[in-house]
Amino acid sequence: MAMRGITAAALAVMLMGSVVPAVAQQGAAKPATESVKTGSGKAEAKIGPRTVTGTVKATTDKGFVVVGRETGQKDKEWAFALDGATRVDALGKAARTAKDLREGDPVTVTYTNRDGKIVAQSVTVNAK
Repeated sequence: MAMRGITAAALAVMLMGSVVPAVAQQGAAKPATESVKTGSGKAEAKIGPRTVTGTVKATTDKGFVVVGRETGQKDKEWAFALDGATRVDALGKAARTAKDLREGDPVTVTYTNRDGKIVAQSVTVNAK
């Protein structure tokens, strides 16, 4: 009986010795990211620029507020930040800043979410 106990203990130690290195070789789990292959074969983020259509509520030097919606969603207020690359096109003419926008202007805004901010990439004033 003592021999069976020793054999069982030795077997358990050997199994533990082989399991621990196998677990240690597995790297930390990485968060899954969804991607789509483009025609060129390169993977790109599945969620890219998005679009909101609505009406300008207010403007400042650093951004503006639109009451509007994304396709298939309900209206809500959107506060957009501006950066140096934001394009503002007012009725076919390139505007200089968001201050060129007026309250009540119908707009379409293409934006991205960067560092927790909603940053406008382009703003187009639509015909009333």
